[in-house]
Amino acid sequence: MGEDAEPGAETCARACRADLDERESYCASEFALNGIVHDVDVLGTGIRLVTLLVDRDGLYKMNRLYITPDGFFFRVHILALDSSSCNKPCPEFKPGSRYIVMGHIYHKRRQLPTALLQILRGRLRPGDGLLRSSSSYVKRFNRKRDGQVQGAIHAQCI
Repeated sequence: MGEDAEPGAETCARACRADLDERESYCASEFALNGIVHDVDVLGTGIRLVTLLVDRDGLYKMNRLYITPDGFFFRVHILALDSSSCNKPCPEFKPGSRYIVMGHIYHKRRQLPTALLQILRGRLRPGDGLLRSSSSYVKRFNRKRDGQVQGAIHAQCI
């Protein structure tokens, strides 16, 4: 089974796992939440627009994150940019799965390349989330990680 693995798969898996822990990531991010992946639009190589459904308890840190009420949940749009040249997207979002996500907020003044803005064609609004593979935190939700993020909320950021 292992002989069909693509060369560099181990390197890709390692590069995709950020070494920052929950507290470091929480302090470095503009938003932190946990939510269920509603859908993933692949807009191009390494460019995905992810929609998460988040309940009130899943909003750890918002700042000016744009959220839309959607029944019981809030809908959050996040642009995930993957600069790696790996076969599997990094981070990987599977519809129906719950993730803890920390990243930055897209502002008009936070410039994205013109070519990328043309691909997005107005689908990204100021206040939507922005994940870059190097500076974001995306991990599957579990109680231990949730507890560590809850602890980070009350910790002193340096």
